[in-house]
Amino acid sequence: MPRSRSNPRRRYAIGKGEGCDIVVNGAYASRRHCEIWLDHGAWWVTDAGSTNGVRVERGTSVLGRSTARANAAGEVAMVEVPPGARIVLSAHADGSAADYPRLTLDAGRDTSALATPIAPAVASPATPSTPIVAARSQESGLTIAARMASGVRTVELRAAELPFSVGRSRSQGLVIDWAHEGVSGHHIDIVEIDETGVTVVVHGDNGVTIAGASYPPGARLHWKAGESMALGRIIGHEPECRLSLSRPA
Repeated sequence: MPRSRSNPRRRYAIGKGEGCDIVVNGAYASRRHCEIWLDHGAWWVTDAGSTNGVRVERGTSVLGRSTARANAAGEVAMVEVPPGARIVLSAHADGSAADYPRLTLDAGRDTSALATPIAPAVASPATPSTPIVAARSQESGLTIAARMASGVRTVELRAAELPFSVGRSRSQGLVIDWAHEGVSGHHIDIVEIDETGVTVVVHGDNGVTIAGASYPPGARLHWKAGESMALGRIIGHEPECRLSLSRPA
């Protein structure tokens, strides 16, 4: 992946669809096949609801497999992609690259490129970035922890970045795993922050639920710190997608 496109706050979609960040041409690739992202210096991949799933290989060894359901033996929701490994757009089948595309990430270079500008700001209190970071984090003091198929992802809410959107579309501020079919591409917007929580506008077809109360599309509600919110509804055997709003101690 080119260095200029690496952004640890978002995911990159891979597939045959024109809307994907990385467009591939494979006979058995899905329109939106998988997603990759950078988290704490490591690249990860997860299936995005494809027909054939994905696997990560290095040499002749299979490091992991991910499918839409990730419930078979040896399959998981997400797989780490270490330096030198390749992503194959098929969890189990073997074949040519024309059928099952293969991708390789230069993870070591991207990780160091992202880490380099951050380190001086932490080590040197005199740098201009130090007071800026502190001031922005104090604007809300609220964080969202999203529990979804691929694991837990935490983001900090900042007033300067409102409205903050959540949904399955890759353009959202918090991108929900594609496996959660009951969650819309643009499910909610967080539009205001106050001392006790945030104001939310619901857009998703299946609404949200907080403390047993359901809110349909178009609803405007106050989400308090300490409460959790279920997005959409569960379809089939997919896991629940739940957001928790908290204020760090």
